[in-house]
Amino acid sequence: MQRGKLREAMDLRASAPPPADDLAGNVAWLRDRTLIADLYDRYAYGVDSLDMALVRSVFHPDCVVVGTMEQGSLDDYLEGLELGLAMYHATMHFKGNQYIALAGDRGEVETWVVGYHMEAPGSPLDHLKLGLRYRDEVLRIGSEWKISRREAVLQWHTGPFPRPALGEPPYPRKPHKSGGAD
Repeated sequence: MQRGKLREAMDLRASAPPPADDLAGNVAWLRDRTLIADLYDRYAYGVDSLDMALVRSVFHPDCVVVGTMEQGSLDDYLEGLELGLAMYHATMHFKGNQYIALAGDRGEVETWVVGYHMEAPGSPLDHLKLGLRYRDEVLRIGSEWKISRREAVLQWHTGPFPRPALGEPPYPRKPHKSGGAD
């Protein structure tokens, strides 16, 4: 059976735990996985509450983001994300399957997310639902983990994407200094 293009990219698998008799190794492995998983919980909470300081806290300051609408520096990504989210009456992001592969102080994480973007009552637009995969590189800084590179891969959507503007359109945004796209 042949896999489609979106499924071919699904190659990340979680790393195996240390041997069962290595108690310290297992505690460290579980702690790291919990701290990494918490990045995504905090990210979703920050996005849905429009707390951009909380969203920023999960990323390394030099993070590069390849998003569904644009790519560039963390500052540019967060600016565009905040503008995009503010157009909706409410959002809710749900984290599903997550695969964490660790190698010392670095790791790769693939997280499946469903994002619900709700229009205000009476809006002529349909609600937007997105199925995304975040393909992230993470690194340990001291005792914390941070996302150092993010690629958001759109798997599917229902409803208008990108959202049509009612009034002055915020998208597509004018190119910014770290754009990367020609």
